[in-house]
Amino acid sequence: MSSTLALASAIAEMDRDALAALVRARRPQAPSGVVDPIGLAAELLRPDSIARALAPLERPAIDALLLAASASDAAPSPADVASLTSLGLLGREGSAPAALAEVTEALHEALGSAEHGGGDPDRREDRAGTNDAVSAANAGAAGPPRASGEPADTGSWYSPALTAVGQGFEILRALRDRPGRINRNGTTSVATIRGIADATGISAEDARRALEELRLAGLTAAVAAEQALVVSAEAEPWAALPHAARWIAIADGVLGSAGRALRTSIDRRIGSATHGVDLGAAIAELPYRFPLLPAADLAAADAFSDLAEHLGLAVDGWFSPPALALLAGERDRATALLRDQLPAPAPGVYVQPDLSVVLPGPLDPADELALARLARPEHIGVASTRRISEASLVEAFDRGWTADSARALFERLSLTGIPQPLDYLLSSLGARMGDIVVSDHHGDAGRTIVAVSRPDLAEMLLVDRGLQHLQLGRTSDPGAPSPVMLVSRLRAEHVLAALGDARYPAVRGDASRRDPAEAAEGRPETAAVPVPAPEPQGTVAPAASGTPDAATGPDGLPTELSDLIERVHRAARADPGAGDFTRRLELAIRDRSAVSVTAEASGQRRTFQLLPVSLSGGRLRATDQAAGVERTLPVNLIVAVDPV
Repeated sequence: MSSTLALASAIAEMDRDALAALVRARRPQAPSGVVDPIGLAAELLRPDSIARALAPLERPAIDALLLAASASDAAPSPADVASLTSLGLLGREGSAPAALAEVTEALHEALGSAEHGGGDPDRREDRAGTNDAVSAANAGAAGPPRASGEPADTGSWYSPALTAVGQGFEILRALRDRPGRINRNGTTSVATIRGIADATGISAEDARRALEELRLAGLTAAVAAEQALVVSAEAEPWAALPHAARWIAIADGVLGSAGRALRTSIDRRIGSATHGVDLGAAIAELPYRFPLLPAADLAAADAFSDLAEHLGLAVDGWFSPPALALLAGERDRATALLRDQLPAPAPGVYVQPDLSVVLPGPLDPADELALARLARPEHIGVASTRRISEASLVEAFDRGWTADSARALFERLSLTGIPQPLDYLLSSLGARMGDIVVSDHHGDAGRTIVAVSRPDLAEMLLVDRGLQHLQLGRTSDPGAPSPVMLVSRLRAEHVLAALGDARYPAVRGDASRRDPAEAAEGRPETAAVPVPAPEPQGTVAPAASGTPDAATGPDGLPTELSDLIERVHRAARADPGAGDFTRRLELAIRDRSAVSVTAEASGQRRTFQLLPVSLSGGRLRATDQAAGVERTLPVNLIVAVDPV
């Protein structure tokens, strides 16, 4: 029996739930062309589909598959047969399981590649000792022990947790003000990472990690048409959450990114854990437990561990208590752990005479949002440091703050009052704000109009060597009344940035300014893009059909996959009792191959060499090439169908 026919026979025996599970696990690449078990079997026997199905198999399942394909009298256990059949990796011939030639060939090739050069050679060498240790414990092993034999002290998880949440908050603010760039392959550009690091005081490596965490949590979005990285519609509500809720939102995204193999290894350890769960050992055992796992998946597991350490999900390779609670689906327990172990919101901040602001702990979210607009970050952690500068205040005033609203905030938050340097800076800027107003311009003279309140100040701008690249020019006579109108061919944001760098306090004068009351409340000005949260990355189920926001059917799958399930299920039950012959004929029609058909009527049997053309209404229409005629036979008279 051919592999297609054997797999089609197994598919035809599945109930609808089992069929839906198979389609969910294998995700056919061309669902619209599948109308029956034969069609689905042919789709699942494609080399790329087989490779994706084999990759996440554990070693016992691989051994069972090899045993089924061997000539030995031994057979895999019924449980293994059922599991492999449910994945479309075993077929059925009569009442017995049948190995599929294409699957067996692909399995041997994959094992040969894994043993003789497949994957990353450095990784294979580094983990050879680990594989030996794990192999002794077989499939139920907990993996190699740590060198110390004891879990790390995971009680310090909250420090990296609060730091990562703070870094994410600052990065979202930076992206809101200036969207990043993405490469053609969808990754964040190096220039964007460096720019964010410079703007937030975060190291480039931590910025890279935090950007990935934000992506997994659905807080950033890639606009492919513009190759831009922006904040998503979820960013503003997230920033208004307490720190514990912020952390859980990001932790959910990171934990959901664990590949299927890694999550299987982690879940097994959670079920048998007595004193902690060792993430490092779970990753180290992957090459042995899942010998066909691609090198990319092994690298992704290492990347997951890196993010887990950065976010406080793990400490020195061991999962932290709130991470274990989330992995177990116990969100209430995770929330309680966060509430008990995270520091309480700080009662205020310390504003120093050098204009630095020391935050002894996390602030109330509304106060944190307001302070972030007035002072730029220097150090982010459990205790953070920000710095007030003329540039940071000018930027805030440009968005609707005033000297009075800023002073009111500092008076309320500062535990040490307002030092004299800050008082002077606020008063000085308050008096000067509005002297230079920058607006978009759509005339022939230039793209930006700069309104200057005093003629002497306008003259300073015109002769300042640091502003020569703006190519400022007058639009009115020197003796015209104030304000003096200057024009530049550069865009308004470029003019604003240049004036700020040259220490001229300038503000926007068009509709882009925020309402002062809204800014004073500390609401984030977020240019949001509505996007769905990213799906967890796995090995077996790529998004092969349908878009991420496509309509779903009753199985929770894209509509075209649900429709496929319905068509195959209905076709498998269309001709009960004649299924085997029918599938042989359907396969011959699909392959355009001749078959030997034996029919019996009135006690007489006749055998024909036919080229089947169609099968419908319980009748076979075929060409008898030897006789040169077309024959039509009732399917219920056919007693045998054999290949020629």
